[in-house]
Amino acid sequence: MKEVFAIFILALCCSCTQPESKNQPQEKTKTDKIPKIEAKKNSIKRDTIEFISYNDNFDYTQLNGRKGKEEIDFVNDNNNDRSFLRGDLIAIEWKNDTIYIAGDGETPQIAQWIVSAKKIKDGNISKLRKEYRKPIKYHYSKEDEISDSYLDHLQNLAEYYIANSKNDLVKLSLKDKIDLAYSVEKQTRENKEYYVLGIYTESEHKINTFQWLYIDSETDKIYEYDLPNDKLIYFP
Repeated sequence: MKEVFAIFILALCCSCTQPESKNQPQEKTKTDKIPKIEAKKNSIKRDTIEFISYNDNFDYTQLNGRKGKEEIDFVNDNNNDRSFLRGDLIAIEWKNDTIYIAGDGETPQIAQWIVSAKKIKDGNISKLRKEYRKPIKYHYSKEDEISDSYLDHLQNLAEYYIANSKNDLVKLSLKDKIDLAYSVEKQTRENKEYYVLGIYTESEHKINTFQWLYIDSETDKIYEYDLPNDKLIYFP
């Protein structure tokens, strides 16, 4: 009887002791190692865009392009190819990297950097130069004080218009290899300054200006002047 009672007491003591839970957190020791988290390096991305323009007016040079209806800007400091013309289709490799904003405490900012770029298809300006094979001349007043680099920029815009225009006289001039030229002047319209290009042909020393273009120098947007209605029509 005493032996039975002793066994009962032992079983009761064991049932009162809670077993250690497997889900209980264990206290870390000084020897535990904390895993390091390494930032992933930005991989190079590939894309195809329509080239619009170069822009060297900032601390970092830019290459501007279009993907569908979206316009995209890339930092172009690592790319030396300056041969692209507006409308060219180019294959690019790019990655995200850091730029530092001057005048703002050199604040770092992430930007899209061109790694490499290559033309894969001619745009209309490239086709124009190959097929028309005539220089498109221009003249301007020295009083307007237009820099050589901006005159080159305006010529690219004039070529873009001529290469893409639906104007019958433009298309006829290109077809028959008639000399095309344009004048350049500054004008203010509704308190806004524009560069105005007058597209013309010349025969027997007579100038026939048949289309006026207004160039917004802030956005590079081109507008055809509608003479009968005295309004500007955006040329995409």
